[in-house]
Amino acid sequence: MRKSYQSGFTVLELMIVIALLAILTVIAVPSFRSAIQNNRITAQTNDLITAFQLARSEAVKRGRPVSVCASDVIQAEIDGTDPVCDTSGDWSQGWLAFVDGLASEGSNSVTLTERIRAWSPVATDADVAAPTGAEFLRFLPRGNVDDGSGATLPVSIDLEISDCTGDQYRRIQISMSGTVSSERLSCP
Repeated sequence: MRKSYQSGFTVLELMIVIALLAILTVIAVPSFRSAIQNNRITAQTNDLITAFQLARSEAVKRGRPVSVCASDVIQAEIDGTDPVCDTSGDWSQGWLAFVDGLASEGSNSVTLTERIRAWSPVATDADVAAPTGAEFLRFLPRGNVDDGSGATLPVSIDLEISDCTGDQYRRIQISMSGTVSSERLSCP
């Protein structure tokens, strides 16, 4: 006569597996949140760097000044209008790259003649801090930044996400020559 064995889990084995899963979840969730925040601030930093690099390359390619300014892109879409520069300099609302029909180099105002690209606002839990006078940055046909447009060069723009931990703080710097760089900093 053959013995018949039943296979499966005992209640004790099932409880141990559930306890181990609970412990792993408690350990992994905070790390996962940190990874998500880090990816989000990195993506937003890259979007802003892309805007400045695009403006610089378009200025050189077109032989005309190209500017990037803070712009409430979403509100313009709601209103059904073209985005315009936000004179308050709130970069958290989005930004806009455009061909600038300025009257003269060093002009402290912009004239939007052709929109190149608009970027949506940063995440609601993030903040973009640009210095006073940096409502826009104008790249000249030589690739350099117009230092007479109101911004003190080099311009530093800081991006911070709420509940910032570790090195989730980013600083973008635009030099007078038009080069754009970023660095990862410890949260303030």
